[in-house]
Amino acid sequence: MAVGHPRISTVRIETQKTAMETNTIIILVVAGLMLLHLAIGVPLFVVLGLGAAAMILGCDVYSISVFGEVPFSAIDSWALLAMPLFILAGEIISRGKTANDLVRLGEAIVGWIKGGLGMATIFGCFFFAGTSGSSSADTITIGRIMIPAMKERGYQTSYAASLAASGGILGVIVPPSLIFIVYGIATSTSIGDLFLGGILPGLLLAMAMCVANYFVCKYTSWGAPEQGRFSLRQVGLALWGAKYGLGAPGIILGGIYSGVFTPTEAASVAVAYVVIVEMVINRSFGFEELIHAFGRAAIMTGILAPIIAFSVLLGETLAILRVPSNVVTFFLSLPVGTIGSVGLIILVLLMIGCILEPIAAILVVMPILLPIGLELGFDPVHFGVFVVCTLSVGFITPPVGINLFAAAAISDEPFLRIAVKAFPSFLALILVIMLIAAFPQIVLWFR
Repeated sequence: MAVGHPRISTVRIETQKTAMETNTIIILVVAGLMLLHLAIGVPLFVVLGLGAAAMILGCDVYSISVFGEVPFSAIDSWALLAMPLFILAGEIISRGKTANDLVRLGEAIVGWIKGGLGMATIFGCFFFAGTSGSSSADTITIGRIMIPAMKERGYQTSYAASLAASGGILGVIVPPSLIFIVYGIATSTSIGDLFLGGILPGLLLAMAMCVANYFVCKYTSWGAPEQGRFSLRQVGLALWGAKYGLGAPGIILGGIYSGVFTPTEAASVAVAYVVIVEMVINRSFGFEELIHAFGRAAIMTGILAPIIAFSVLLGETLAILRVPSNVVTFFLSLPVGTIGSVGLIILVLLMIGCILEPIAAILVVMPILLPIGLELGFDPVHFGVFVVCTLSVGFITPPVGINLFAAAAISDEPFLRIAVKAFPSFLALILVIMLIAAFPQIVLWFR
């Protein structure tokens, strides 16, 4: 009997090796088919769900019953309730007077510089991000106000639309951010810390895009090199006019960090706040618009919820198949050093951001990337902000480019023309992302 043991062990090892090789082939084939279906326009939640089901059945790792259990438990979350509430707050604020007040503030602060109206568009997006939490809401709301104004001042319409699309990225970085909420839930990271960590990176990204716009307006015919006069009085008046818009993020962050309420409760407070501001104080909003805002928020939630549910299912399936741990082992074995590894992460995230919506990307990729980030010495909050900033570049890169589609819809300009004009902003964003990766205190300034 003792002589037979090594043979039995060898057979078991060979069987396990064969099973792993078979599973690897199945995973690669399914991943390829998922990309193919995305390319031909199959809805993302369908691709995620079918991909997870194919891996579960093909690799025989789960009972098929998890196909209902895991997605349901993924969205049966108190913390995730903040998402539809922040979407609702953004829908309400985008239909009221507050957005115009925030744009005036941006113009008062930077409008006197060469290319100032383009910079005002970016800073309008920055300030509006503090109430919307959504990149497409930022792009559409500020774009509707600023694209016609920039066109009148001599900006090419496609470049004006690209500025609105690029500035809209700030909607998922400046708190409150829907993507930070999802990242916090997926990785058990403090949502309040992520919110605070996004403030300074958001400001740096806005400033970098303003610098890019300055050179575009100075040296090309895309923009207009108009220049005004700085007035401290106008800044003061604009600041006072925008007090209600600036008050929302103050209440949200202040309430979370003082312990008065949780992020989910903060979202409900935000909804109550914007309703009072727009319906009672500004009187720019009626019950008909409120009902319409509820309807739009319900549609957006209905789109995002199945994406989140099936992303979690796919992530758990990949974890059971040991894909994250195998990728971490391979990644750390590459002879590129820490700087090279961070560079590879940026490259991978940019590629993923081109084809996947950021919320789905975070839920699918973070089980793989977070262990790599921790091994490289990243703090979870620092890594989260870094990942979100990098993935958000996908909002202005084809073929998905959600903000490009939004800007094309409101400007009647071709999608690809806007994408080309967004290239200076793209370069500015990449530069700041490198700084964020290199200097943790840009994110962790509050500690």
